[in-house]
Amino acid sequence: MASKIPKNAMSLKQFMVHQEVLKLYRSFLKSIKEVESLEDRKYLREWVQADFRKYKEEKDEVTIRNLIVNGERALKELQQSLTLSRS
Repeated sequence: MASKIPKNAMSLKQFMVHQEVLKLYRSFLKSIKEVESLEDRKYLREWVQADFRKYKEEKDEVTIRNLIVNGERALKELQQSLTLSRS
C-alpha cells in the first residue's frame, strides 16, 4: 500500500523552523512599513528579500538556527532605530 505522505514532506521539526523563518520575514516587512522615506523602505525591502532568497535552499539545521538568531538581532536593531527616529 502506497503512503499518502509526499516524499518531500517536511518533518515536524523542519516545519516549525520554516514557520519561524516566515514569522521573522513577516516581522521585517511589517517593521519596514514604518520607515518614512519611500526610498529607504524600498532599499530595506530589497535587502531583506535578497538575504532570505540567498539562504532559501539551506538545509543545515545549525546554519539555519544561526541565521535566525542573526536575523532576530538585525530586526531588533532596525526596530530600535525606528523607535529612536520617531522620538
